Amino acid sequence: MGMNALVHKVLTEIGIKEERFDLQWASAAEAPRFVKLITEFTDKIKELGPLGEAEGIEPEEIKKRLDAALGAVSDRKVRMFFGTATKSIRKEGIFTQEYITGVIDEKLSKSVTAALNPAPAEEKPAAEKKAEKKAAKPAPKKEKTPKKVVAKKLAKKATKAKKAAPSKKKAAPAKKVAKATKAVTGKAKVAAPKKKTAPAKKKAAPKKKATATKKKTTAAKKKK
Repeated sequence: MGMNALVHKVLTEIGIKEERFDLQWASAAEAPRFVKLITEFTDKIKELGPLGEAEGIEPEEIKKRLDAALGAVSDRKVRMFFGTATKSIRKEGIFTQEYITGVIDEKLSKSVTAALNPAPAEEKPAAEKKAEKKAAKPAPKKEKTPKKVVAKKLAKKATKAKKAAPSKKKAAPAKKVAKATKAVTGKAKVAAPKKKTAPAKKKAAPKKKATATKKKTTAAKKKK
């Protein structure tokens, strides 16, 4: 019933007869009442004729007014005040059509008229409009470099760094090497001693020949 009163309020504001809309309740067991409501409503619409004829409004103007009415019903303030009005009706516990229409008119008249006739927006200065346009423009996106190009660049930097560094390194002394190996393995490496090469032996002359020559020399001395 509150919705019925709200729609009637909006229709009267835009100049359309409120009899063109009617919301009534009938249960499945109330078939005779349902038939009565439908026949009465169809008879009213036949008397009024097409939309805009009884009101004396052209179809184009009717369309504009209906669009304005739809915007008013969808307005946030109107919906909020309608919610508060329905809560107050439930608290009072009075559900007659006259009481509900009175509450809706009292609490929603100002919000409905404001939604149907919105105030013209104040024109902003040119400087503010330019600032808003600049803020609305999206910032230029940076082009992402592909992964292959990045890898090539890193490889070039690494090769340049290697060339810049000294190529020859001084050989570490033997003591430092031994200490390093001891730190890694726990045992110091001892250099194996060099083997001494034995001098070559001269071949000894055979003893038999020497004795024969001695005998010859002694025999010659005796003959003399």
